[in-house]
Amino acid sequence: MSGKVRSMIQGVAVLACIALVCGLLLGAVNYFTYVDPLQPTLDRFTSDTGATFPEMTDEDGQEFENGRIVYYARSADGAYDAFLAAGGGGWGGEVQLYVYLQGGVIQKVVLGDNSETLWDTFESDFFDQFTGLDVCSADSFTESDVSTGATASRTIRAVARAIDAVVAYYNANLEGGSNG
Repeated sequence: MSGKVRSMIQGVAVLACIALVCGLLLGAVNYFTYVDPLQPTLDRFTSDTGATFPEMTDEDGQEFENGRIVYYARSADGAYDAFLAAGGGGWGGEVQLYVYLQGGVIQKVVLGDNSETLWDTFESDFFDQFTGLDVCSADSFTESDVSTGATASRTIRAVARAIDAVVAYYNANLEGGSNG
């Protein structure tokens, strides 16, 4: 073998070794620093309800006509169905709500990410009106079902669409408490 060919083979072998070592280091760094992107939502579900949510039951969610379910999880004890729902058409875009059900009845609604600027025009107990809503007996949820003195019609529409997405998802996938 000539010196030129040997030098070329050595160069390729050195580059292959460097690539292998870099790949192994990158994999190790990723392994030790990985953060599950769903964990913050699961943590929020836990902090809002006090129940444990070991994993996301539906991390792909589902799109509906005017709203969507971003994530759905069932608590470890089966007591809570937790949703991160989003309603489109708000003034600043989408309004996200954390919605918690027990036995098909809304127990709590908490405001999530949004760009709305008119929340100060709403009553402090605005989200309490959804508590007690039996989603099994509701076919849909519209703006006219929302009661408020606020005049932020786009925000109200987005909130109603998020609640409607929960109603539709529950009735299509979970009615009767079965885990779909």
